Amino acid sequence: MERASRPQVGLIHLEVIDRFNFAEFETAVRSEGLDLRIESRPDPGPYAGIEWLIPTAVVIYIGKAYFDSFLKEAGKDHYTVLKAAVSSLSSKFFGKNTPKGRVVFSEGKAESEHPRYSIFYSIVADFGDGYSVKLLLQSDFDADLCNEAQDAFLQFLSEAAAGKLDPNAVKGLSTAKPIGHTLLIAYNPDRRALEVIDPLGPR
Repeated sequence: MERASRPQVGLIHLEVIDRFNFAEFETAVRSEGLDLRIESRPDPGPYAGIEWLIPTAVVIYIGKAYFDSFLKEAGKDHYTVLKAAVSSLSSKFFGKNTPKGRVVFSEGKAESEHPRYSIFYSIVADFGDGYSVKLLLQSDFDADLCNEAQDAFLQFLSEAAAGKLDPNAVKGLSTAKPIGHTLLIAYNPDRRALEVIDPLGPR
């Protein structure tokens, strides 16, 4: 999705994944006046880069305009609808009998046999001023923990859009340094809270 024409809500998936898998999400989220797009992208093959910045097989995209304009016109009911649709979709990727995988890097780079964060699913949001924020979800999360993380992230986005965000509520946010205009955030299940992740720091 080109920055100049990004939707209010989007879903980007590898083209090897049948679009039919996202029909329920699309039907639930679609609403009059909402710019919703489902797009596919080709399998890029091996990567050369920072693992946590690599696009997952399925990415939910939430534009800043979703909070800034659409919800103001459509009302908060759609926010509840979006949360439910996201929860339903993510349940396909977390818990028992869900897909497992590894990241394959370009020649000369190491393989990540057991990625800490899911390589199949993530949420990316437009944070304004050319920056985005990505929610990383731990590969070993079950569906309940995944939903806790997503709810916390969506609340974070809502508060940020309303100018009511307490930077101290997210560990590391006040001193965060985005990499490539992307801020990485994860959910700490012990603290039951979001925290900034430094992809260049110790693992």
